[in-house]
Amino acid sequence: MEIVQKTTAAAAPAGDPLEFVMSDETVDRMGEVISASGWQLGNFRKNPVALFGHNSSFPVGKWSNVRVEGRALLGRLELMPPVSERLAEIHAAINAGVMRAVSVGFHPFEMEGNRYTKQELVECSLVMVPANPNALQVAKSLNLSRETMTLIFGKTADEGRGHRREPLGKSPGFQRSHGRTPMNISERIEAAQERLVQLKDQLTDHLGKQDDDGTDEEAFNVVGEELNQRIASATKALEMLQTAEASLGMKSDAAGGNNGGGTISARRPFALPKKDIKREDFIYRGLTAMVLSHVSRRPVDQVLREQYGSREDWEPTLKVAEALILRTATVPATTTLAGWAAELVNTSVQDFMDSLMPMSVYPKLAALGQRFTFGRNGVLSIPSRAATPTVAGGFVAEGSAIPVKQAAFASTTLTPKKMGVITTFTRQIAEHSTPAIEAMLRQAMQEDTAVALDTVLLDATAASTTRPAGLRNGVSALTANSSGTTAFDKMVADLKQLLAVLTAANSLRSPVFIMNPSAALSISLLQNAGGDFPFKQEINGGTWGGYPVILSTTQTSTTIILLDAADFVSVTGDDPRFDVSDQAVLHLEDTAPQAIGLSGSTTVPVRSLWQTDSIGLRMLLDINWAMRRTGVTTYVPSIGW
Repeated sequence: MEIVQKTTAAAAPAGDPLEFVMSDETVDRMGEVISASGWQLGNFRKNPVALFGHNSSFPVGKWSNVRVEGRALLGRLELMPPVSERLAEIHAAINAGVMRAVSVGFHPFEMEGNRYTKQELVECSLVMVPANPNALQVAKSLNLSRETMTLIFGKTADEGRGHRREPLGKSPGFQRSHGRTPMNISERIEAAQERLVQLKDQLTDHLGKQDDDGTDEEAFNVVGEELNQRIASATKALEMLQTAEASLGMKSDAAGGNNGGGTISARRPFALPKKDIKREDFIYRGLTAMVLSHVSRRPVDQVLREQYGSREDWEPTLKVAEALILRTATVPATTTLAGWAAELVNTSVQDFMDSLMPMSVYPKLAALGQRFTFGRNGVLSIPSRAATPTVAGGFVAEGSAIPVKQAAFASTTLTPKKMGVITTFTRQIAEHSTPAIEAMLRQAMQEDTAVALDTVLLDATAASTTRPAGLRNGVSALTANSSGTTAFDKMVADLKQLLAVLTAANSLRSPVFIMNPSAALSISLLQNAGGDFPFKQEINGGTWGGYPVILSTTQTSTTIILLDAADFVSVTGDDPRFDVSDQAVLHLEDTAPQAIGLSGSTTVPVRSLWQTDSIGLRMLLDINWAMRRTGVTTYVPSIGW
């Protein structure tokens, strides 16, 4: 699974230079948004390492107090002691405000449009996206070494790009050194993007200066309006250059080429991600280059440089083309002829396609009921009041004694029930699989466990020391109505008798139906005597009889459950827990595993992960649920419409 990296250039909250906004819900430069509510932090908190520039060989400390507040992911950076000159200089750069940006790396799980809605934090790095446009001058005043400045600002830190920030009110411009070749389109795009970032930073700094101590509001607004106009102008200029680049569709020689002749540089514009080239693309490019080389009577490497200007694009393709040229084939290439072209077909690894998983009931039902977490507690007790006796007041005659009543209370006690599963794979597949086998298995474990969880949730089995009770446990089934003259009449009669059960229990606080999508489809297609479809619009909107509907393919197609979600109590651990080991010894049994070495047990087959160079991945999830009252759940097991 790919790791996505997003940068946040944010000032430290509350004036603490080591407190960072790691991510928020603002639209980034790629037009994407990361939902704060979608962060999964369990694995990251186990190893909250802080890197520099996403470089795993350059740790600078660790993150503490990582949490979601409002619409932002926050954390405090705990720097390593300045044990080296480089770390000491980074300490100084952070304290001086030169480095005020971080970048999160995460695995994306779910995305809606341009919004990431579920993602797992992998790491968070210090990066250099200066909020202060004079950051370079500040860094020089700290007497930072040339190596550290190059590390922070890049190779052009002390060379200058001919692009300077002008005072407010003065038209921006680009200075060129004497005799220097004019910038090509790609370089102008990069400069325009840098200029736009600087203007936005300048506007952010300006907006942060307003306070309530007598600031001239009129002057403040004039400066802000001028900055907005300059940002709009810079944005328009950038869009014009990008459109021109796309229209010309040209790339230059990686070595430099004739930049003054209108050829576009292959340098990637600032902040644009590296293009993801699949391995099979190099094969197609190599074959294309060979054809063009034959037609134009030019060397293959020259064709590749002209078609794919960046060296990182054309050099791997050249190696593939050379391998194709060196083969002395005497028969046409086919997909089945080993030693000629069959190997080319086998090298293509397609993107992993997620399986179609059944829709899950548990998370939607838990959201409608009461949700708790165990935390460090081993027992969770939820008090509730019994329906009888009541402490209702009544009318009392003047001078008469007022009745004295007492209420009755009960409690629902929940202890952790554990769901768990282990799977194994070899070290070789872990190191060489594409996509990564471990990430795929983690996701598959969670999806398959959701299906297994619903199967238990919807059954009629009693609670035990191992599992919670199913929703239908101890509930008498209703008899499907068969007296109606039409299917529509039978459906309405079943709806009435379902609601009658909860009405009798005075339990219509948060009723919810659970049904199979095929049952919902039947409801939408049934006509009344007048030929209308009374429930079509409602059921398509997610309700029936005015109450919410949860659809699940785990539910049988002929059964409809109705319960009061206000009495459904669920409790879980913080997150599913994943553990990895290459030292364990396992009994490889998927239905009735036994503890290894237990007296009288037959644990065959047994595998040592260390001896077989394998890895075990284990998922554990603490979970439990209960209905606080009886009589608030009912169901029809075999609808006849």
